[in-house]
Amino acid sequence: MDSVAMNNGSAVVTDLYEAAYLILSGCTLEGVSCIPVSESLSCRMEFSGAGFEKAQDAFYAKEAVVNLHAFRLAYGQVNSLVHQAKKAFDRERRLGRRGIAAEGSGL
Repeated sequence: MDSVAMNNGSAVVTDLYEAAYLILSGCTLEGVSCIPVSESLSCRMEFSGAGFEKAQDAFYAKEAVVNLHAFRLAYGQVNSLVHQAKKAFDRERRLGRRGIAAEGSGL
């Protein structure tokens, strides 16, 4: 299972297909964050919504049914948000390294 339930009524998922399905099920995407994993990045998407558990149960029970066109659009949006989050993370990491080097060199 690619999700972790949180105590505050939200949950974090890493699977893009699951994320797209949750959006179509009425859940709200609260944010996307990146975490380094070995040599690459993994993105975590935080969702909230009253129907989250029911939608997730349907997804993992292979009972999820969606309109293909709507799913394709939702998947494209999720993929775009993940791509933007990864670019922002890389940009911040590069700027952070420059800042550390500048501090260490006395500039």
